Amino acid sequence: MDLAYAPIRRMEPAIVERLRLAFPAKDFTIERIPQTLTIKEFERLVKQAPFIGLAWTGMKPDAASGRALKGQMLWRLVLVFRASNGLETRFKGDKRGIGLDAMADVAVALLQAAEIPGVGVATVTSANSIIADGWTDDNVVIAQVDFAVAFVTSPANFALMTLDALKTIGASWAFAEDPDTTVATDETELPEE
Repeated sequence: MDLAYAPIRRMEPAIVERLRLAFPAKDFTIERIPQTLTIKEFERLVKQAPFIGLAWTGMKPDAASGRALKGQMLWRLVLVFRASNGLETRFKGDKRGIGLDAMADVAVALLQAAEIPGVGVATVTSANSIIADGWTDDNVVIAQVDFAVAFVTSPANFALMTLDALKTIGASWAFAEDPDTTVATDETELPEE
């Protein structure tokens, strides 16, 4: 089974590349995050502000899909900005011009109707100001931008066109003590019974 063409695996780097057009690495941290953050995770992200978190939130298949699955992959950007010199600065920006308003405006502009090369077209579905439950820091503001990316995938993308290929599906996971060295095997041959 070839996971190189799995929709989520292909979308993430293409979405990050699109975001980097306006959010350079020297000023903005962009990383994958879970859809729901714990307070401890959020504390870590706030220290990296201005921060953009990319979360996969689900998949909505098209009811008319046949063997080739088509639908929408659902994604969320979590935008975090921190400024200590006043309410206006948090939203309108500082001497570099960065603020939550600009981050949200630019993220929406980058994603709405954007063709993600080799993947599909993105559509912004909502943008909201949000709060982090249990977090109290007057210097931090947060927003989220939800978007969907159209996709099509089929068993052919995974090299699963024959019954024999389907019979080889299996997975083995080798976990190391250090999570940074965890290795997962994508392809496993199952023994014949």
